[in-house]
Amino acid sequence: MSYNDVDVLIKQATPDLTAHVQDNPLLSALSAGQAGSAQVAQIVLGEFHAHAAEVAAFATMAARYPVQPVSGYFVDLARLVLDCDAPLLACAEALGWGEKELRSRELPNGMREFGSFMSWLAMRAGPAEAACAVRADLLLWCGTCAALTEELERQEAPMPQPVIDYFSLFQTAPERFIEEAREVAAYGLARGEAPALVEQGIAQVEPVLSRFWAAAVQPCPAAP
Repeated sequence: MSYNDVDVLIKQATPDLTAHVQDNPLLSALSAGQAGSAQVAQIVLGEFHAHAAEVAAFATMAARYPVQPVSGYFVDLARLVLDCDAPLLACAEALGWGEKELRSRELPNGMREFGSFMSWLAMRAGPAEAACAVRADLLLWCGTCAALTEELERQEAPMPQPVIDYFSLFQTAPERFIEEAREVAAYGLARGEAPALVEQGIAQVEPVLSRFWAAAVQPCPAAP
């Protein structure tokens, strides 16, 4: 399959970023003064768990496909997540949660699905499906974080700077991983991956992330 065919597939299946941001309940709640640091802390908690799921998933994909461009793409994605862990922990500390608290707190139900989805990709998806799903995830996550950073900077009650610093890391989707997803997708499709399965994988990303964000504004259990 040619790059042109890959581009058509990705373009047709890419989620609607504008709608995803506009419909985000946390952004709406922050703008209306109905959410604050407690709700943002729930996203940080979700990120703490998401990092572990992502690193494990990317390492598994690299092990399942120890060839280029697949293994290099997913190994470098794992490194990218690992590099974000220290800023995440600093963000959590600024909100009053150390790593011990993050480990002990129960993850809201709507956030658990992300880890399950990453595990599915890691074990069952081909390289094209996984890379295109990651590409969609990066576009949606970074687009939302850009809007969130702006909203946090507008809050009457100032957010701690490490919180703003963390989310501002994702104001722009990393161009390298957006572009190189095409190479990985072309590799997988050329070796028999079904475009319908790739589209199916991409289509799951937006609902999973929507429920992740929505969980931040729902009541959640207290820490044990």
